[in-house]
Amino acid sequence: MTSVILFVFGTIVGSFLNVVGLRWNNKNFGGRSSCPKCGKTLQWFELAPILSFLIQKGKCRSCGAKISWRYPLIEILTGLIFITTPLWILPVFCIYIIILIYDLHHKIIPDELVYLAIILSLVFRTFVSDLGFRISDLAAALLIFTFFALIWLFSKGYAMGFGDAKLGLSVGLLLGATHGFSAILLAFWLGAAYGISAMIFSRKNITMKSEVPFAPFIILGAWVSLMFDLDLLHVALF
Repeated sequence: MTSVILFVFGTIVGSFLNVVGLRWNNKNFGGRSSCPKCGKTLQWFELAPILSFLIQKGKCRSCGAKISWRYPLIEILTGLIFITTPLWILPVFCIYIIILIYDLHHKIIPDELVYLAIILSLVFRTFVSDLGFRISDLAAALLIFTFFALIWLFSKGYAMGFGDAKLGLSVGLLLGATHGFSAILLAFWLGAAYGISAMIFSRKNITMKSEVPFAPFIILGAWVSLMFDLDLLHVALF
């Protein structure tokens, strides 16, 4: 029963994070939600997480415009994160969700969000969690940051954004060495799987040169690594 309550609460939070992520660019977080196509203000029963999307068959009740699958997927993801991660880690993952949404839409990671995530990751891991913070965890975080930063530097920002390096630093600080390295390995595997699948099956003209946001894969990798207690670096090396 507790898991059900946490999941439902998580979907509500996910619905709110959707709004924050989509409006972060203009910092206009107030006002009622409306259809981006016809501009009609949405009623409360049109805003129920997941259910409204299913009942309305993924369309606006007024104009019939399609509603993006990203809305219910973010709500479901946030609900799952709420029932599978420790309480102390949730505030940082909520920031990660906003970053994920923003990166999907704008292909950039807002500095203020990722800096906040870095600070909270260090503070929560050190003073709130029962795991403690070791020098090896700091070294791992810096190594992850350096790895991404070098890719960004040598590719001149083509292969990787500097925001991904800062996000990797946050993940390393938050999860520690074992889960942090596993998250990054998993992120590259997920990114590769998505890229290959998109080139084969997508109707869009996606090629090796297409720009694909990487933050969602880092965040998904962090969640999966933590949820399943992964040690992929050990597996990869040995």
